[in-house]
Amino acid sequence: MNIIRKYIAVYKLEMQSVMEYRMDFILSLISGGFTVIIQFYLWTAIYGGQGEEDVVLFGFEYSQMVVYIVMAAIMARITATGFEYDIMTDIMEGNLNRFFVQPVAHLPYRIIGYMGRKAVECTMVIIIAAGLLVMLMFTVGAEFSFLNIIIALLVSPLSLLINCMMFYFLSATSFWLTWGWGVFNGWGVITTILSGGLFPISVFGETAMAVLRFLPFQYIIYFPLNIVVGNATGAQILEGIAMQLVWIIIFWALSRLYWRVGMKKYIAARG
Repeated sequence: MNIIRKYIAVYKLEMQSVMEYRMDFILSLISGGFTVIIQFYLWTAIYGGQGEEDVVLFGFEYSQMVVYIVMAAIMARITATGFEYDIMTDIMEGNLNRFFVQPVAHLPYRIIGYMGRKAVECTMVIIIAAGLLVMLMFTVGAEFSFLNIIIALLVSPLSLLINCMMFYFLSATSFWLTWGWGVFNGWGVITTILSGGLFPISVFGETAMAVLRFLPFQYIIYFPLNIVVGNATGAQILEGIAMQLVWIIIFWALSRLYWRVGMKKYIAARG
């Protein structure tokens, strides 16, 4: 029980930290709106150029595509991690030493801190997203199922955990690299594209979709948003949840192994 209280304290501290800088998060969402505006006009031109009504491209009607690109921008921001840079600094400067003497393990400390930070961000995002969805109902004729929205909200924490565990695993490369900034940023770009953070991954074609089905990326953004717009069947939702759980377990196991190997190279140069 004493250990649980310590992790609860970590959770609360991260929540307080986000509350202090909540305007930074809101401004980052607003800045992402410029990309959404560009995509809105791009997709409007693409659908308009088909010369037909009720056009379906890449499995999306026009209203569904608009909803997708708006929500994808928000989802990409909410699933972002950022702690990999803190871990890199801890490894470079020897700050991991504190976890040797503190009664808090590094992996749960990072995961719980991440979830505490996202708890506040998600609360703000749900309010913003609800307003945007209502606006899209009146502007582009978007239609939603309340049940689908609830299901999407329920699977979103698993999306957060996949990205969290994936970047925690990747952060261990700092044991071998002097500066992992390029690796983290490069992987972030790849993840954003393959997860559907810019546009639906269905644009890559059926062959790519068949491959991505077994990879973790689409279950971060594309999968929950596919539920929101109504393109996911009951069987696909169950399969997607199962794949989310599988990849969380895989990254958890890989992280423990990778970190165990990396710690053998840890020198604590400045700690």
